[in-house]
Amino acid sequence: MAGKKQVRTAFRATVFRRDRYHCAACGKPGRDRQGGDAHRAFHPGTPDDQLVPLDAHHITDRNQMPGGGYVLENGIALCDDGCHRLAEVFHQTGTAHPGFAPDDLYARVDSSFEAARHASESLE
Repeated sequence: MAGKKQVRTAFRATVFRRDRYHCAACGKPGRDRQGGDAHRAFHPGTPDDQLVPLDAHHITDRNQMPGGGYVLENGIALCDDGCHRLAEVFHQTGTAHPGFAPDDLYARVDSSFEAARHASESLE
């Protein structure tokens, strides 16, 4: 189980660094909702209470990707202020909120389903 936790932690850190600790949908500056201080390098001098909690969202559900899809190409930093909930609507209902369809999210991070699937195959 420790291996899976390490994979998840690395996924989160990589996604947050690429997205510069900002919500990739609304642009709000953020921090990892699970703690840590890596965000400080991207928001020097900004008090934590002015940063939104971020989550690393799987664009394509991890159950539909080889190895769980814990790859940069399948991740996007989204704020818990609302953007993450809007993206989850697709996973829960199959209907995307406008601007939050998987193709929209992949485009925000210069990726695609094909790139994410290919990268995920290396996890197996």
